[in-house]
Amino acid sequence: MASPASKKSKRAAASKKSRKLPHIPRREPAAGGPWSLLGPLARWGARHPWMQGLLAVAGFTFGVVMVAGVALFLHYDRKASRFDLSQVARMPQESIVYDIQGRELGYLHGDGRTVVPLDQVAPSFQQALVAREDSRFYGHGGVDPWGLARAMLRNVKDRDAVQGASTLTMQLARNTFELREKSFQRKLLEMAIARRIEGAYSKDEILHLYVNRIFFGTGLNGIEQAARGYFGKAAAELDLAESAMIAGIIRAPNRFSPYRHYEAALSEMRSTLNRMVDEGLLAEEDAAIAKARQPVVLSQEEGFRQANRGRDHSRIAQDSYLIEAVRQEVDRLLNDDQKDAGGFEIYTTFDFDLQAAAEAAVEKRLEELEGQRGYPHPTLASFGPRFETQPTLEPDYLQAAVSVIDNQSGAVRALVGGRNFSHSKFNRATQARRQLGSVFKPLVYATAFETGLFPGSFISDDAIRVGEIRWFRDQWSPDNSDGQFLGLQPASRGLIESRNTMSVRIGERAGIEAVLAMIEHAGLDDRDNIERTPQIYIGNLGATLNSLVSAYSAFPNDGYRYEPFFIERIETREHGILYEPKAAGYRVVSPGAAWLVRGIMQQALEEGGTGASVRKLGFKAPAGGKTGTTKNYRDAWFLGYTSRLTAGVWVGMDQPEKIVDQGYGGRLSLPIWTDIMKSAEDLGYEFDELPGADDLMKVELCRYSGKLAGDTCRRLGGAYEETVPQPMIPRSICEDHNRVQLDRSPATTDSSNSGFLNKVRGWFGGD
Repeated sequence: MASPASKKSKRAAASKKSRKLPHIPRREPAAGGPWSLLGPLARWGARHPWMQGLLAVAGFTFGVVMVAGVALFLHYDRKASRFDLSQVARMPQESIVYDIQGRELGYLHGDGRTVVPLDQVAPSFQQALVAREDSRFYGHGGVDPWGLARAMLRNVKDRDAVQGASTLTMQLARNTFELREKSFQRKLLEMAIARRIEGAYSKDEILHLYVNRIFFGTGLNGIEQAARGYFGKAAAELDLAESAMIAGIIRAPNRFSPYRHYEAALSEMRSTLNRMVDEGLLAEEDAAIAKARQPVVLSQEEGFRQANRGRDHSRIAQDSYLIEAVRQEVDRLLNDDQKDAGGFEIYTTFDFDLQAAAEAAVEKRLEELEGQRGYPHPTLASFGPRFETQPTLEPDYLQAAVSVIDNQSGAVRALVGGRNFSHSKFNRATQARRQLGSVFKPLVYATAFETGLFPGSFISDDAIRVGEIRWFRDQWSPDNSDGQFLGLQPASRGLIESRNTMSVRIGERAGIEAVLAMIEHAGLDDRDNIERTPQIYIGNLGATLNSLVSAYSAFPNDGYRYEPFFIERIETREHGILYEPKAAGYRVVSPGAAWLVRGIMQQALEEGGTGASVRKLGFKAPAGGKTGTTKNYRDAWFLGYTSRLTAGVWVGMDQPEKIVDQGYGGRLSLPIWTDIMKSAEDLGYEFDELPGADDLMKVELCRYSGKLAGDTCRRLGGAYEETVPQPMIPRSICEDHNRVQLDRSPATTDSSNSGFLNKVRGWFGGD
């Protein structure tokens, strides 16, 4: 019999097996919740089996959309990663260009903005900006989902491209990376970049970068320039109404510009104040007081002056060959990061007053020429109206170029690249390689003087004979400008009167290889680029005006030439030195050869010389110079120097063609040079006597061999006295005259003679 305890245990076990769990009623979704429709929809779907398929399709579509959304997000996030976020903090500031006297010439880089820290921006403007442009700025991560959804609904309704919903961070991304395309793809990229910016910069940093980068209309960039331009005060001094007005114009800076549309700007100001009230940033009574105000806006002219801190723009050569040349040189000297940053002080070697004088001289003389009866080309005055209707039209009027260089340093004091920069930015002083003509001859003579020729040496001026130049196989014989051939003449006459046949023979005396070496050494061209032809001796080669002026500067500088430059130094705003040129001078010719050429070129400016008009036009200071005219009067040159400055002028058409009949360099270019040098004197440039030579000695030389004269040279009339620098005195006595008898007349020779005379004929082309 079982005990009572065991019976009790069995009953409990039986009871546990038979007991059912209590019923828990199913909880329906709360009314209005996201799942509130699922129950009825499921029951309805049970009664309509086709609905189950529709729900499955909907679920699948939702999944595909989600996957596509993730893929799209990853795609644009990857594209955004290619953008350099350091660019966000780079806001190019203006670099100021100064002349040699510290006067502002113009500006490079940037767009006039002055970057200020956030604590120097009025708090009222910061609040107005956030309220107007991005009220949830401090709460989102670069993209405002609620604003984006609202904008998408509006654009779907309006059937327009995606617009609006741009946060301050998105606007910063757009302005930094120039994302201007109005498209859905651009907006997605903008959002992806904005997210990355938020990860790289704090909110205050983003706001600081935004207020300094954004465009505020009418050429005003950044809050500091906008505050000064519209109200004549710093950004830190803006009051509430002014802050609201500037914040209100950001969305459409030109449409709401206070300069042109004051009432519209006033309306935007009041709208911004209302937004500040709505966002709890401003009490209604304070807003009412501000809305009643009408901020005083400067005139556009005064605003522009204030925005640029009172700069005297009447003196500035902003859109000019000068500033463009500086820009190109600075781009060469600085790296990309430095150029992007800007904000430099660029000190140049230019003299603004001399520059203005050079430009005025060019225009005065060329206008006179264009005004002459029968002038065959379009004029600058006639080109202007045509250019206004056809802005791509290339200038077809007469051009000129000028370069003025300081002999002692190579510093360029003035540079004229053409007559009108707005018509053509091509700099004819530094970029145009024009045929040199006779202005190249002094370098040929200097080369010959280095190899034993002297100014008093006899050179034939007769026509070049066929086969005389043995290494040149073509038949060629240049004419002289006067159409005459004068027989044997002193070498100096060949340069004073620019006689072609004498210059060719003098070039041959020096040797083609020596002349080519001189071309390269003087900085005109690489000798390997030049075709070897005797026409080189009379200037049948191209070079830039600036390089030729630099080469000429060796003559008044005892043969020493400095590389031309016009950037004195580049400093940061904190006066740190970024660039200073190194002295780059070297000797082109010996002091003696330079002295000999210098003396001849001084004679070229006196009566009988090709440059005699310099004196007739009133320039009296010690100087030397050389004219040049290319075939058919296509290029007119004048190069000349004083003790202080060397200057060159070129006149011609961009597409080489005849300028005018008798368009010699002495007629077209020399007057411009003279006007510039007279202006330089008026500006205080002192022109002293040209340097002499040390250790000068008078020696008796043979006119034919260039050696010291012997007894036979004296007896036969071949000896003469020459003043020569001691290092150039020949070391040997002429012995060639022992075998020949020479005619005493310098203009003719006896055809019956032989020996040395035949040798002379071979050298100098005598008949």
